[in-house]
Formats: sequence, C-alpha cells, structure tokens
Amino acid sequence: MKKENTHQDKTSPFPDLEQRILDFWKKQRIFERVNAQTDRPQFVFFEGPPTANAGPGLHHVIARVFKDVVCRYKTLQGYNVLRKAGWDTHGLPVELQIEKEIKTKTKADIEQFGIAAFNAKCKQSVWRFKQEWDKFTERIGYWLDLEHPYITYDASYMESLWWILKKAWDKGLLQQDYKVVPYCTRCGTVLSSHEVAQGYEDAQEESVYVKFKVADSKHPDTYFMVWTTTPWTLPGNVALAVHPDIAYVWLKQKNSGSTPLTTGGSTPLTTDGTTYIIAKDRIQVLQDEYEIIRESRGSDLVGMRYEPMFPYIKNANPKNIENAFQVLPASFATATEGTGIVHTAVMYGIDDYDLGKRYALPEYHTVDAQGNFISDVALWANQPAKKSDPAIRQWLKDNGVLYKTETITHTYPFCWRCHEPLLYYAHQSWFIRMSVLKDRLIQNNELIHWVPEHLKQGRFGEWLKDVKDWAISRERYWGTPLPIWVCDRNPTHKLAIGSLQDLSRNAYQPNTYVLIRHGESRSNVEKYLAPWPEKENMVSILTKKGIQEVRLLAESMRDTHIDMIISSDLARTRQTAEILHKQFPNAELLYDERLREINCGIYAYQPESEYDAFYHATKTESLDALFSKKPENGESLSDVQIRMLAVVREYDAKYHGKTIAIISHGDPLWLLESKLVTHSLSQTWQIDGFALAGMKKFTSPNFPYNDQGEVDLHRPFVDAVVCACPVCGALMHRVTDVIDCWFDSGAMPFAQFHFPFEQIELGQDPNMLVVSGAEPLVVSGAEPLVVSGAEPVAYAKLMGNKLPFPAQYISEAIDQTRGWFYTLLAISTLLDVGPAFLNVISMGHVMDEHGEKMSKSKGNIINPWKIFNTYGADALRWYFYTLNDPGEYKRFSEKDMKGRAHQDLMTILNVLKFWQTYAPQKVDMAKAQATEVMDQWMNARMALLSTTVKNHMDAYRVYEASRALQEFIDDLSRWYIRRSRRRFQKPENADELMNVSAFCARMMLDFVIMFSPFVPFLAEHIWQEIRRRLQDQNQIPESVHMASWPALMKSGAEPPENINGSAPILDHMKIIRALAERILALRAKAVIKVRQPLGVVEIAQKQALSEELCAILADEVNVKTIRFVNRISEKSSCVVDSQGDSAIGLDTEITEQLKQEGIVRELVRTVQEGRQAMGLLPQDTITLYYDALGAFAFLKQYVELLKKETKAREVIFEKHQVAYETEMADGKEKLWIGINK
Repeated sequence: MKKENTHQDKTSPFPDLEQRILDFWKKQRIFERVNAQTDRPQFVFFEGPPTANAGPGLHHVIARVFKDVVCRYKTLQGYNVLRKAGWDTHGLPVELQIEKEIKTKTKADIEQFGIAAFNAKCKQSVWRFKQEWDKFTERIGYWLDLEHPYITYDASYMESLWWILKKAWDKGLLQQDYKVVPYCTRCGTVLSSHEVAQGYEDAQEESVYVKFKVADSKHPDTYFMVWTTTPWTLPGNVALAVHPDIAYVWLKQKNSGSTPLTTGGSTPLTTDGTTYIIAKDRIQVLQDEYEIIRESRGSDLVGMRYEPMFPYIKNANPKNIENAFQVLPASFATATEGTGIVHTAVMYGIDDYDLGKRYALPEYHTVDAQGNFISDVALWANQPAKKSDPAIRQWLKDNGVLYKTETITHTYPFCWRCHEPLLYYAHQSWFIRMSVLKDRLIQNNELIHWVPEHLKQGRFGEWLKDVKDWAISRERYWGTPLPIWVCDRNPTHKLAIGSLQDLSRNAYQPNTYVLIRHGESRSNVEKYLAPWPEKENMVSILTKKGIQEVRLLAESMRDTHIDMIISSDLARTRQTAEILHKQFPNAELLYDERLREINCGIYAYQPESEYDAFYHATKTESLDALFSKKPENGESLSDVQIRMLAVVREYDAKYHGKTIAIISHGDPLWLLESKLVTHSLSQTWQIDGFALAGMKKFTSPNFPYNDQGEVDLHRPFVDAVVCACPVCGALMHRVTDVIDCWFDSGAMPFAQFHFPFEQIELGQDPNMLVVSGAEPLVVSGAEPLVVSGAEPVAYAKLMGNKLPFPAQYISEAIDQTRGWFYTLLAISTLLDVGPAFLNVISMGHVMDEHGEKMSKSKGNIINPWKIFNTYGADALRWYFYTLNDPGEYKRFSEKDMKGRAHQDLMTILNVLKFWQTYAPQKVDMAKAQATEVMDQWMNARMALLSTTVKNHMDAYRVYEASRALQEFIDDLSRWYIRRSRRRFQKPENADELMNVSAFCARMMLDFVIMFSPFVPFLAEHIWQEIRRRLQDQNQIPESVHMASWPALMKSGAEPPENINGSAPILDHMKIIRALAERILALRAKAVIKVRQPLGVVEIAQKQALSEELCAILADEVNVKTIRFVNRISEKSSCVVDSQGDSAIGLDTEITEQLKQEGIVRELVRTVQEGRQAMGLLPQDTITLYYDALGAFAFLKQYVELLKKETKAREVIFEKHQVAYETEMADGKEKLWIGINK
C-alpha cells in the first residue's frame, strides 16, 4: 500500500487548519450528534458502494464531495440525512486481483485451488484498503456513517437479493435461455449489456472481403462478395443474408493489365472471367473497372446455394445441416457498409442467431467456451480463435477466396475488468427480461430530475429505449449465488428460493430436532455454575422436582416418535436422557460432549451472580464483542454456538427424515435455537431461553454453513444444500452460477436494510409480500401459493412505513448511466415501486489539464493526498464545484486551482483575520444593527444570497450555487470590508466599533452557514473563531454544521428593500459600483493615482442617488464632490466618459491644496508599510520622525491628522536614531521618515 504524501506546503494555512477541525469534530462527536437528530424529517441519500480492494484516487474526490455538499445542505435545512456507507465486495474486479496473486489462468485452476479457499481470499482482499478509504473519506470532509455500513457479501444482504430474484421469477421475468451474449473467454463468463457498455474501446483491425462460390452449374465461376470484420467466425458460417428489397448486381471486372488497386496494403487477386454478386450501392468497394451484366432484387437471390468455404460444419453433420449454405432474407443486411451481403455464423452474432432460429439453421460451435477452436477445426485446433485472424487471412489468400483486406478503426467491446476482447457467443444463461419492462423504465425515468438535464432523454433515455434483457448469471465464484435449484430427475422442474426460510421449507427429507433442557438440578437450586469437569461433592444431579418434571415431559411426548436421543454427558442431562429413553425404548441413545454446559472458566462452581456480572460489565460493548468475550480459561457464546451447531450439521449429513431429541443445558440450547432460526445477534439477545424441562421443536434448517458455523450463502457452501422437488419429490441441486455484481449494488435500497425481513412481523412469510394486497403470488405458472394460511401483504406499503425509499438524491460519475444508475432503476421497476431515486447529479470525468485521461502509463495521475497536504481539501472541493457544470469534463490544473479556488478561500480567511484584528475581544451580538448604508446593503445582499443559493441547491444546481457564493466573496472583500475599514480601524467611538464588529460577526456567521456545505473545514474554523469572541457563546450552536439555514430571505425572488423602505438598495449599489469603475478608468486614462485627491466628478444621468451613496462613491474614487448635472462642463481639465444616456466628467485639475492632501496620503501609506515591516499590531503606538523641509514644510499643518492615521503618540520634525527608516519623493525632493515604537 502506498503511503500518502505527508509533505505540507507551509505557504497555505489550510492543511493544518483542517486537521485541527477534524480533531474538533472527532473530540466533540459533531457528526454523530448531527446524525442522531432522528426527530427531524428524513432526507434519503444512497451511497454508491465502492470496492476497497484498491485505494481511492482524485476521481473519487469529485464524486464524494458532490454527495457531501447536498447532504450537508439538507441538514442545514432541518432534515435528518440518511448517510449510510456501503461496500461493494463481489464480482470480477475482486476475483481477477486474487487470480493474479495466486497465479491462476483458468477457472479449472481456481477449482483446483479450491472454491472455498479462493473465495476466502476474495473476502479478505476487499478490506485491504478500507482504512485508506476511511481516512480519505474523513480527510475530504465527507460525512458518512462508516461505523454501520452495508456490505454486499453479508448473508442478510444476499438474502434480500434472493428475495428480489424470487419476485422476478414469480413475475416470469427471470428465465433461462440460450442466446448469443457478450462473453469473456478469459473470465469464462457472460457479461451484461451495461457491463459491456463500460468496456468499449477503439480498435484497428483488418477486415476481409471474401468470395463464396455459387453452387449452381448454371452460374460457373460466380461468387457472392462478402465483407466481415471477424475472420475467425468464417469456419462457423452456415448462411448468407441479403436484404430482400435492395438492388444487387452481377458484374465482371475487366482485366486491364494494370496493377490492381489495393486498400490498406492489400492486393486483389486476379479477377479475369470472374462474376461477383454485390449490392448495387456498394460497387465502389471493387475499386476497379467492371461491367454490370445483370441486376436482381435481394428476394431473387433468396434460396440460392453456395459452397461452404470450410468443411468443418458439413463434416460434423449437425441437426438441420440440410438448411445450411443458402442465401436467406434479413433486414439487418444493408447497403450502408460492406457489400450488402452478410456472412452468417449463427453462434457468434445476435442477428445471426435470430436468423438461424427463424430458418432452422444448424447450431454448431466451432469455438469452445475458452475461446479456442475445437478439434474439428483441424487447421487451427485448440488455437485462440480471435488471435487466429492473421492465419485465417493468410489461408483465405492462399486458397484464392480473399478479394482484398481493408484496415478499419471501429469501436469494439472489451471485458470491463480484464480488458480481453469479448466474443459474441451463443451460450445458455439466465436473463431478467428487462425488455418487457421497457415502457415502465421509461415512465419511471420521467419522474427523475437529472443534472445535467440532457441525460434524461439523451444518454440515459436512449439507453432505456434500446434496453436489453439483463444477462444476470455469471459462471464464476465470488458473488451472490443464483437461487435456482434444478431437479435431478427432471431438469424442467425448477425452484426459485427467496429466503433462508424457503430453503428450510423445501428441504429434502429434513430431520426434526426436539431440543430439551434437563429438569431442575442441584446447581439450579443452589445457583452455582456446574460445567465439565464435574467437581466432586458438587456434581449437579436432578432434584426430586427435576425428576418429576422430566417424567411429566416424557409423558406429554408419548404421541411423538423419537428415532434418536443425543445428550450431554453431564450427570443432570444423563438422568434426563435415561428417563426419556424409558418412554422411547426403541430410540438410539448417544452422548456427545459437544452438548455440554458452557465452559465458564474461572467461574466454574462459583455463584451464578459472578458470571452474570462478567457479562453485565460489558453492557456498553457491541453485541459482536459480547458474543466474542470469554472468561479466563473459558469459552465465548460464539464458541458454544459453533460446537452445538456442529452436532446438528453432523446428523443432518448422516440422516434424513429422522426425529432427533437433543438434551442439553439452558445457554447452549438458547444459542443453538438462534442458529436454527438464523436470528441476528440482537434477536438472539432478546429471545426467551429454555425453561427447566422445557422443550422446543425445530425442523432441520437446511442452511449453508461455513467452517466457522456461520450461515454463509457463498459457494461452495450453498452448492451443498439440496432441496426436494415440489413436483416429483426428487433431489434438487442448485445451478452453479452466481449473479452479476451490478445486481448487488442496484439492489442496495432494499438489501442495505435486509428488506423485507427486518420490516415484516415476526412469523410473517416474506413470500407473501406482493405489490398490492389483491395481487396473487404465482410461481412458475402454478396456482397461487399460500403458506400456512398467510395473507398477502403489500410490500410497497411496508416500504412506505419502514424503508427509507426512494432516494431523494444520489450522485456518481457519468459512466454510471450505464451502471449503477441503470441497475437501481431496473430493480425498483422490476419490483413495481417506481424509481429508486428522484434526483441525481452525474459528473463528467476528471482529466489532466490537457484533456487526457489520467493513467499510470501516461504519468499524469494526481495524488489527491498531495493536494490535501499542499492546499487543503476545501480548496479542491471548491475548485470542483466552481470549475464548470457538473456534467462537463473536469480538466484538472493545480495551477488553476491554486490561482482561483485556493485564492477565494484565502480571501475569506483574510476577512476573518481583519475582523479578529480590529473587533473587541468580546462582541455583543445584540449590537448587530444595520445603522450605516453599507450595512443595509449587506443585509439586502445576504438575503439575496440566501434566497439564490437555496433556490439553486433545492434544484441541485451546485455549480450555480457555488458561483453565487463566489460572487459574494468578491462583494464582501472588495466592497463591504474595504468600504467599512474606517469604522474598524478608526472608529468615532467604542460604540461604533462594537456596532460594526457585531454586525460583521452576524453577517459572517450567516455567510459561513451557507458556505459550510461547500467548504466545511474553513466554515467551521470561521464559526469557531467568531464564536469564541462572543460575549455569549451559547447563543449560537457549537458547530456551524449544527446550525440552521439563515432565515434572511423574503418571499418571492425580488431583492429585498432597505430598512427605510426606499427603492431596492441593491440596484442603487450596483449603479454606484459601476460609476466608480468608470471614474477609476478615467483616472487611469489621465495617469492620476487614486491616492491623489481630485476636486469634482460630474454625473449626467436620469437617476440621482442619495447623499449616503454619493459619499461612498466620493470616498471610493477619492474626489471631494459628486455633482449631478444635466450636462458635463467643457473645462479643458475635464475628461469625459459617455455610455448611452449616462455621462461622467472628471475634473483632473490638481490644486496646491489637493496636491498637499495627496502627499499626506502618500506619507500615511509609507508609514503604514513601515509599521507592517516592524511587525506592529494595530493597537501599537509609535513616535514618528520626519524632516519637514522645503516642499514638505506644509506637513507641519497635518500633525493631528498624521497622529490619527498612523497611531503616532507624537510627531517630531527632525532626524533621529530610529528602529525603522525610509524615504518618499516628490519630484526631485525627498522626505526622510523614521519610526520608533
């Protein structure tokens, strides 16, 4: 495992800041407390499960942060957001990794290695990178419940999958069929259409134009010209296809004696005297002179015979061989490519196979399931078919049937995991008939809100219109087993299993187990523990009462047939067994040490209370820990379960249809019962134990158990479970297939909560759950199945009451339109419960800055940890949100991220630092009143921001929301803070400072609430820094992520008015800022610095502005007077800007007074730079020195102003020994300046 880059660029404060926030969240359990707000309305989010057999990369950042931003936003809106983590653990991705490690190349190698051992390695491998994934998830601020994830290999999860598949079977949607499917010869399994869609690549290949000779003496030396891109299929040819309505021509090529034309380096063979049949519109492929001698419709060619190019199928003489080697009509033969005549190998093409079925063509494989030619294909026997293309082309050329070759580039399907080219291969597989559900899929898609919107009818909608049946079975090992059992006697008898309960119900001649606890014994009366070995003078034997209890029990069982009695060998159970044996003398009596009392170690023969205290001390521990805990020298509850279950499994393997009494002790029987009925640990903890001389009956559970005694639905354990045929009573064995791992993830809305098993009432049959109460449950066309008189229950209603469904939001990358997005919709549609999700954001892939896909071979992979540790996770989050629309490709540029996203965050951090520098140490939020026009504008701006961001986020427009926040950052820093500096830095009095500090604090708190879904770390930092400076910290929540969305917006979309009820201040401030921009442009044009005051600006426009706004404008552009006029004066010193019906005139005349004020401003700026260079704080005072001589003598008039502006205690007009000195110039004269603290 690679270690993440731990180097930090100390130029950025965010990595350290974010680590402090992570520590704060963890210490204060902020996420756990937010997640515990179950009294709120629920917002349902589904996490698409990653596989933890490889580490996360940069592309995983974008997916996770787009999930997190919406979840955080909905939390601020008052929802309790379902944030359940999940892990995808099955399938080819995992298997192939293990195959590389154990160096297996075929499925036979795996089976020799051992399926159990192979699957055990698969199970271990999926957790190799879990710690790295968890750390990665935490580091980017993605809040997810990692402590309680759903795991697709859990038995409970897989049982839900079985239930769904059983529903598909009941509806007639799950069927076995023999058809052409995408097949990976390396992996030895069929793939589904959505898996194939993940693996298309552009490939360059040599196509061939070949000649099939007409088998008719009336047409000597006549050939059908045929084009194919798959030469390896030619040995399997059985027919040629033409379009009945297309025009075909018979033509001869003239032998001109010139060098034959070639395409792609090929050489046509001699054509002297040869006649070709080809589509009229495809003559151009001949690329030579020709003479048309005849024209026919395609229908006229139908029925013509031709000579097989290869003898192999004819020699094999398969069924229907008499129908082979003729021309047949087919609509898929077109004149848009090739020759208009299609070579048909029915076993290697979907259209070909359908044509073969229609005309009863022979079905004969020339290629085996490993992708090799069979031995009948003598020339290339046992050679990989696809890789034999060059050899086949050479044979075609040597035998005079190759007309030419042509290099083509086309899109070809490759295995999405091992990257081997796929074959379209006729194969028997199991399918879910999604084509039947096409209309419902399309209807459900109409209910989904897509971002980007075009995916709805585009990429996703078009996929649904052409939806294929789902090839659900995989001839592999590590996956959810397909729950179909087939009769040994009659393979047409099949049984679909939908639960563990189903397995038991359909067990083949199951045993019945009568569990009996011994009667009252000495240890029960005296309340001590009496395990093995039995202690002299403390042997626990039955009391008189106990003996009587057992006799009464035996009497009550007199009508029960008992074949065997198996007992613990302790004294009290031996006595019990002997009494029962008298009632059933024909039963075989055996003793088994595995049925003994629990070994309580150091608590043996000690008071029960001490042992109870040992377990009571662990009340706060998880049930897993509780069942694993063992006393010194003793055994755990789990240990007892394993040994007790081993007894039942042993006798199940030996006997069928027997009634077996098991006599044991209270705790062991309680623990065995939980295994026989597959209780969870929580259910086990809640069930009642066995009374003394108590009895309970159970049927053999018929469950698959692994070597640890756990119910394990995986292969090979499930393969050993047999059922009884419901039709003829014979043995049934499971088909060996597992299912597509995409079904696992697509079923997560249901399986993550073990639906319906955790939601139904105790004893209710999951098979009786139907779409509506009136719908009968029909199995394989039989009569409605009724179990134990149960009434059907509408599972849609059950879901509505107890299952978080559908998701109100999901998000993944664009490729999931053919993956998880589709399988989610497919399974929910199959169950008739509508779409599984209502809102989805689909992101474009992350590319490098040149638009290239990131890969190790190109060396352009970006390590996300390097970004985290250099710029922080917030910067990367903010970059992805603000870069472009989610659906567009993301060209990642570190330079761009640093220049834009990182700088935005630095701007906000600097606003906080400004506030921290000048605000009082304790701020009274009650003083947060908008007394100034800038505050009124900020109030209106915040209200507009709140409304804008909310509207966008409610519509899942994350990009637009982030850009609105980005614009506000600019307004905040470049306008509000800059125009409010005087009140912070040089307030008129303490009240003014408190007022602006409180107002700014309130504004910043509201802003970071809105900002927090996007940049959770910086928002939390700002919140905490302001909170600690408040007089009453408890007036706001402990964390920004525990806050509520700011209640600032007004109804409607119009900007709010200011507090005086005048026209909207936002519009007026826009005018002011636009005017300022134009005036500053005039200054630049006149080459006059902004620090140089000017006299007057004239503005000619229709709308006048208030005195307060004009004062802001005058200060911004550094002029004395703003004058509204009808017409701009024509002074020579006036520079003018005219735009539409608005004109501005700036008087550039600099009087002596204005010049002096400019020099004073320059002096103040120079002193401030000196203070900064000395590291002084704003409150630090200085002594200022300068030699006010010559042109600078006038400065003596500005002493009080200089004291105020520079925090100088005194100003001395002479040179002095100082800590800091500098100079400033006015023309040729220079002014010396000195500063002492």
